[in-house]
Amino acid sequence: MKIANSLATILVKRPKTILLVYTIITIIVGLQIRNVYMQSDLTTFLPQDDPTLQLWKKIDHEFQIGSTIIIYVEADDIRDSYVLHEMDRVATKINTYELDKGKADGVFSVNSVAQLIKEENQKPVLPLGLGGTGKYEIPDDTALINTYMARIQSRAGILFLNSYKVAVIIFQLSENADNTQILDMVKAAIVKEARYSTMTVTGSVASQQAMRASTLQSLTIVFPLAALGVACVLFIFHRTLKGLLIGFLPLGYALLLTFGVLGTIQPELTILSIAVAALLLGLGVDYSIYLANRFAEECTIDDKIKRVECTLGRTGKAVFMCAFTTIIGFGSLMTSSLPPMVTFGFSCAIGIMFAFISATILVPCLCLVLHFEKHETIHHWKRFAKFLVDYRKRLFAVACFFVVLSVIVLPRVTTDVNYFDMAPQGIPEVEKLLEYSKNFGTGTNFNALYIETDSQGLTYPEVIEAIYDMEEQIRAAGGSAYSIADEIKKINDVLDRSMIIEKIAEFIGVNVVILDKIARTGLVDEQYSKTIILVTFPAGQSVKTLEKLVNNVNEIARNADIPKNGYVSNLTGQDVVGVELDKQIMSSQTISLMIALLLVLACLIIGFNSIGIGFLSLIPVLIVIAWEPGALVMFDIPLSIINITVASIMIGTGIDFSIQTTQRVREEIAKGVAKTEAVIKTIETTGWSLVGAATTTSVALLSTFAVNIPSLHQFSIVVITLIGFSLIASLCVLPMLLTSRLIK
Repeated sequence: MKIANSLATILVKRPKTILLVYTIITIIVGLQIRNVYMQSDLTTFLPQDDPTLQLWKKIDHEFQIGSTIIIYVEADDIRDSYVLHEMDRVATKINTYELDKGKADGVFSVNSVAQLIKEENQKPVLPLGLGGTGKYEIPDDTALINTYMARIQSRAGILFLNSYKVAVIIFQLSENADNTQILDMVKAAIVKEARYSTMTVTGSVASQQAMRASTLQSLTIVFPLAALGVACVLFIFHRTLKGLLIGFLPLGYALLLTFGVLGTIQPELTILSIAVAALLLGLGVDYSIYLANRFAEECTIDDKIKRVECTLGRTGKAVFMCAFTTIIGFGSLMTSSLPPMVTFGFSCAIGIMFAFISATILVPCLCLVLHFEKHETIHHWKRFAKFLVDYRKRLFAVACFFVVLSVIVLPRVTTDVNYFDMAPQGIPEVEKLLEYSKNFGTGTNFNALYIETDSQGLTYPEVIEAIYDMEEQIRAAGGSAYSIADEIKKINDVLDRSMIIEKIAEFIGVNVVILDKIARTGLVDEQYSKTIILVTFPAGQSVKTLEKLVNNVNEIARNADIPKNGYVSNLTGQDVVGVELDKQIMSSQTISLMIALLLVLACLIIGFNSIGIGFLSLIPVLIVIAWEPGALVMFDIPLSIINITVASIMIGTGIDFSIQTTQRVREEIAKGVAKTEAVIKTIETTGWSLVGAATTTSVALLSTFAVNIPSLHQFSIVVITLIGFSLIASLCVLPMLLTSRLIK
């Protein structure tokens, strides 16, 4: 109590000074919030030393897979000269210097129907119409355009569709290009030039930037709505504006400090950061509620220092244990091998730390400055508290029954990782990327098999035949495949080395469009020893189906016999990353859960100075975790990158309720009150605070439904449900445990 007395003395003597100093510090730290930015690249969700990711980087380095910006063009007829002219004008505005290879304008090259027609038209005039007009421009003659379109028919399915209603303009970006600036220029050019067609910016670069912008915008929506919801709950529970300010101001300080620190040391945020904001809005206000309610309860103490000391020394101790165990719950996520889980855990941990510090310092000061008092009794709640204690054995039996039911349905819990489900819905760039991938390829993602042979190995017919045979097997297994073997086999089924050498030379240093990317150096290295097989899978497949397809392709690769010391890697790419993430979700959940439980148990035993009470306090949390599979199955929600954190969150929040209840019961027993009466008194007082705390967190999370992100909605549904379970467990399960012989 010495610490509580010293802190109480300082807070009571200088409340306004402390408020001013704390405000200044918060503003200084909070200014760093301007540094945060969003990361939406799926590859960042895997550990950087993951073999799948390492292989992907190797392919990217070998063949210089460059980023692109794509303009998806829709028109009645893309062969119309007016459409071709405006496509050319848009391209020219962006690729200002065609021959600079991106050094000046950031655009390495442009691929489009308009570009190809200009090149065909530039050819010298030849007899029988075999050449062009000698002019580097789009002709107005329809017949001439149709002639040129026939010549570039090999680009159908890559730059345009045979329906002639859809085409694309693909800008290949240089390595040091300012993607944001170029995207802005593209959008401005479309607004100005698109008159005879509908143009939409898409591609992975545009989609990721749009997702980042949408996610940041979502934060600006979620924050105010969550704040408004929490404010309404606080006003309902406290019935005064003073109670609203005391509950809300420490939370605001904590949020500014949290994101200010993140802006300094961990500015890269993910879509989970939206959940961080909502969670802190809910959890952070709980500590203020506990302390403010206890301060109001101690109204019989006239000495302000003693009153604050009593608040901090009793409820403050419980709040400290709550904060510490919650930090451990979130901190356990930092043991995950998945980087976003580590970031989420770290963000929540420091958020809870600042919520505790802000509540401990600011609530007593605000209560003193605002002369906060609350004298009201909720008679219905008192009767309900007696009911819970009287029927505690039956309620405990019912809780155990639902544990059994939940465990039975555990095998029905599924996992799923879908990159596009994580994206906010209704983003034109993302929707057009899906449409582009379906129309110009058989899937939405780029995957590849890396092949390496002896020098000049790819010039031998038997090697090409072996690669082509692999592709045939991949197609039979449900995927689509493309490589240099397809182009060589187009010439003649019977291959000879001289013909292969002549044809394969065309692939070196020539841009090859791969869905929304470009292989800048082509698909063959200069030694004719390395190449890749591009593999895509049908769009819209579940992760479990994709896993089977990936395994089938890897089996084909392992069994492949490529002459000339040929080596074939496992499949890598965007679909494979999704599959690997899916595999790691359950193991990551289990490991972080076990670590959190063990650490929390250790803290409870030390905090209560009793092994028995420590175990008893943890039982309601274990019951809630056991109920989690039932909740997931009931709502048909799979474990995903977003809601994998739920179990650790429940440990952090559920243990709060147990600690507050157990600590108050021990206080009442220490006063000489009988155990049963002590439990009733605890539910009447602390129990009502728990209802307020659970309500504020749930209402804060409801704000996430204002943004159109299905996976985030699932996260909120599960967390709100389990918070409700935690409240039920603390009120219905704990009374049975706290009246047992272990409590003295």
